Amino acid sequence: MSETQVQVAKKGTGLIAGIIASVLAVLGILFLGVVFIPIAVIVAVIGTIIAVKNRNMAGIGVNILAWILIIVGFVTSPVLLGLLGLSSAAAAQ
Repeated sequence: MSETQVQVAKKGTGLIAGIIASVLAVLGILFLGVVFIPIAVIVAVIGTIIAVKNRNMAGIGVNILAWILIIVGFVTSPVLLGLLGLSSAAAAQ
C-alpha cells in the first residue's frame, strides 16, 4: 500500500493582513498619517511575510497594494517626512 500525503493550503493567508494594511494606509492618506501609516507598516510586514511564506499570490498582491498606499501616505504626510529630516525636500516642491 502506498500512502499519499495531502497538503492543505490555507486560503486567505496573508490576505486579511494585506486588506487591513491597505485600509489603514488609506486612512493615513486621508486623515492622520502619523497614527495610521506606522500601524499599516507593521501590519503590511506581517501580511507580506505570511503571504510569501505560504505562497499565496492573492495575499502577495494585496500586500503590494498596501505597500504602494503606504508609500503614498508617507510622501503626503509632512510630519512623517519631518521625522526623517526630509521636510526640506517636501517644502522645495
